[in-house]
Amino acid sequence: MPKLHINPYAWNKVSSMIFLDSPVGVGMSYSRNRSDYITSDILMTLDSHKFLLEWFKLYPEYLSNPFFIAGEAFARVYIPLLSDQVMKGLEAGDKPTLNFKGYIIGNGLCDDVFDGNAVVPFAHGMGLISDELYQLDKVYQHLDGLNVDNIIKPCFRGKKIRHENTKLPLSFRELGETERPLPVRTRMFGRAWPFKAAVKPGYVPSWLELLNTTQIRGSPCSDDSVAITWLNNEAVRKEIHADPISEAGKWEICTGRVKYNSELVTMIDYHKKLTAAGYRALIYSVRIPGVGMWKTRGG
Repeated sequence: MPKLHINPYAWNKVSSMIFLDSPVGVGMSYSRNRSDYITSDILMTLDSHKFLLEWFKLYPEYLSNPFFIAGEAFARVYIPLLSDQVMKGLEAGDKPTLNFKGYIIGNGLCDDVFDGNAVVPFAHGMGLISDELYQLDKVYQHLDGLNVDNIIKPCFRGKKIRHENTKLPLSFRELGETERPLPVRTRMFGRAWPFKAAVKPGYVPSWLELLNTTQIRGSPCSDDSVAITWLNNEAVRKEIHADPISEAGKWEICTGRVKYNSELVTMIDYHKKLTAAGYRALIYSVRIPGVGMWKTRGG
């Protein structure tokens, strides 16, 4: 078992934090009714809002604290929807009254067209591609087949991880290289999204389902043995107040029991609505260059 140490810069030094496994069925969350594992953007939002109201009923001493909702990656859908539901609840007089102040989204795609069209201008502005290559037809021709996730954070970062496409600028082929003597450990399962596996309205396949198809290139790197050992240890589960395996099932980094349907792609209207109502928003991207440059200006 790995040994833990106190983080002197932990967020909970200055704030109280609630970690919510959502939708139900992921992480340590579970339901005795298996039909609850068939869910969607809207159902997940309603469940999360109900959870917040019930949690604050149990711990009313935290109601006066400024309340922010935060998440990353696919939470680009969860967070605006939940924030919007909280705002609606406040307007409807839901009790208890949450002291909601705003929301935070990290590395979240807000709109496929808006964000996608920011990649090339950002790469050009940062000197990653030349003025000549900046011509859009040439850029997309040379980037065909390239998984942006994998060149930025490859499975093992080492001295030589260059992409074999020699038409790419050297700056692109060298992304992720390091002078460290040993390669960095592999990513956890699900950190990179398969190339061209866009989230669209309708059923969202799990990683397990994606990896069983032949149409997806760029499968993720995985080394989740430590996490599996740690989070399925009954003593650990007891300490973090998670139910035992006999009740909740084993922890998996990529569960196959959730069947998720997405109703939304663009979240721009939700951001406009929430910020126009006076709620604060911090939307940032630090993992993939160029994703949502409008967000860094707006944030």
